[in-house]
Amino acid sequence: MNKTKLLKLTCLLIPVIILLILPVIVPDPYVLHIVIMVGIAVILATSIRLTAIPGLWNLSIIAFYGIGSYAVYFLMAYLGLSFWLALLIAGIVSVIIALGFGYATIGAKGLYFCLLTVAFVEVVRLTINEIPFLGGYRAVEVPYIAPITIPHVLTIEFVSKMPFYYLTLILVAITLVVLHRIDKSRIGAILESIADSEPLARSIGINITRYKVLAFCIGSFFAGIAGGFYASYSHVISPQSINLWAAMMVFIAMVVGGMGSIWGPVIGATLLTVLPELFRGAVYWEPLLSAIVVILVVFFLPGGLITLPRLFQERLLKPMSSKAKEVP
Repeated sequence: MNKTKLLKLTCLLIPVIILLILPVIVPDPYVLHIVIMVGIAVILATSIRLTAIPGLWNLSIIAFYGIGSYAVYFLMAYLGLSFWLALLIAGIVSVIIALGFGYATIGAKGLYFCLLTVAFVEVVRLTINEIPFLGGYRAVEVPYIAPITIPHVLTIEFVSKMPFYYLTLILVAITLVVLHRIDKSRIGAILESIADSEPLARSIGINITRYKVLAFCIGSFFAGIAGGFYASYSHVISPQSINLWAAMMVFIAMVVGGMGSIWGPVIGATLLTVLPELFRGAVYWEPLLSAIVVILVVFFLPGGLITLPRLFQERLLKPMSSKAKEVP
């Protein structure tokens, strides 16, 4: 194993180990809650990145997050399904709706597609408002997750932050592994080729619509899973959470982190989730301070925070090494 691979493996293992032992070191429920919310934001930001790779400026990811939330609520409250089955079905429902919406709108280009996804967010919110058995415009209470019992070994009850914390880590890990594998697969290469030049990709026989809809559906699946998980974690959901501002924050997290790698949205989502908590003491200044940080990142790092190590190496380390070679 060469030094580069060893360094990458070390950089990956250290955060993983810290996250695994964090509840033991810092059992504060507030800290665990922040990490859980970071995990949900990471799933959404990495999902929207997948749809952005082929050039789809998609703000509807929060709509599928809401669809997943209400699907889990309906399946558990009215049909009595277990959380685990309801969560999987919520992801599938999101895919089915994304399939129809995608094929109907994917022909729109750039800003026009973006506006259609904005309209879709409002359509989902207003539709839920008009459905009485989903609670209408009121918040509704989601049933608790049933305990998991391993006979004569242990019982896991989802009544504290810790079980939800580890479930969040599992969901984030599955999302990152799947999306990373797609990045490195033939599908990922095709999506990038579509972004580079649609006419060229079409000329070599690539079905542009099929691959764009595929990316849209996969991203919507994970958004639905994130929404379903949040519904059971918070126990309360409301259509007011399905709004354009929430959609914009997910999109901004992807841009701030950078689209060049799957780790870009991870960094962006973490930063934009933690920043408001750090500034929470300054209630009146919190939005301004967060906005300033975002503007500085976008202005000085147009490729996102993911490009920071490369820029550091190019602007600081290389000149220093060159000067060292010049010394007789």
